[in-house]
Amino acid sequence: FSSLGEFFIKEEECDLIIGSEFFYLSEEILVPKIFNCLTKCLKKTECAYVTHKQGLCSLYNKYASAKKVPAVNVTVYKRISRINLNKIAQYWPVFNSSTNEIFSGANMYGPVNVLFIPDRNGIPNSAIRLTRGYYSLPARNYFSGDFTIMSWVKLTETLRFQRFIDCGSDRYKTVTLSLSYETTNKPYFKINYDSYSTEFYSDNALNLSVWYHLTFSLKDTIGYYYRNGVLDKSGGLIYSRNITRTSCYLGKSHFDNDPKASADFDDIKFFDRALSIDEINREMEISIL
Repeated sequence: FSSLGEFFIKEEECDLIIGSEFFYLSEEILVPKIFNCLTKCLKKTECAYVTHKQGLCSLYNKYASAKKVPAVNVTVYKRISRINLNKIAQYWPVFNSSTNEIFSGANMYGPVNVLFIPDRNGIPNSAIRLTRGYYSLPARNYFSGDFTIMSWVKLTETLRFQRFIDCGSDRYKTVTLSLSYETTNKPYFKINYDSYSTEFYSDNALNLSVWYHLTFSLKDTIGYYYRNGVLDKSGGLIYSRNITRTSCYLGKSHFDNDPKASADFDDIKFFDRALSIDEINREMEISIL
């Protein structure tokens, strides 16, 4: 709940009792994790209240407040205004066969060789599987200075220079996060602008068929790569340019001879600042709950 605390307040010791009056109910679905339940509410304009009981996620409209009653050991989550998104810029939770982005509307599109699969917690249709495939991301100024990008990732095939994120205005003005340098399965981090290019890569390979929480962060001109919340490698990079990036992909390179990715992805987040290691670990722990 803590990562969504700026969007909800907890009203404890109360419940919403609607009986057969389904006018108040927006949706009801089995969702084991409260975080995913609240995220589902954020994606529905009409959702104003949430309850989560024994894995049953119930979303209610604003009129349901009239049905509020005292109750023991029950909590109602009330949605509040999104007034200060000073941390997360874009978030693709991947849930219920959706790759919509819940804060800025940067919804993924144009899937190629994509399936929805159970996530690492077994929730159906809540992770993306690319099999030499990719998604496109809409044009945005994703990187106007310091930034952090993180996701749960599982490699399913060893492929030369397969991408996590490749985002720029053309192939010579990109921020590139790769899951493999050559065919080593060692992630690498690259920023280039015209003829000037900087990069570094991990000394530690990713194993196939294992979920990892991967984080790439830029602070001033130093890049950082974290694996499962632990700093794996850092190195000097040029500062990301403040430009609109019209050619951005999940799983695809700007160079046609690089294969598309074969990997699973879930819980993809972009932040418009460099997160501390404590913040990175909190984000990872929240997504495990």
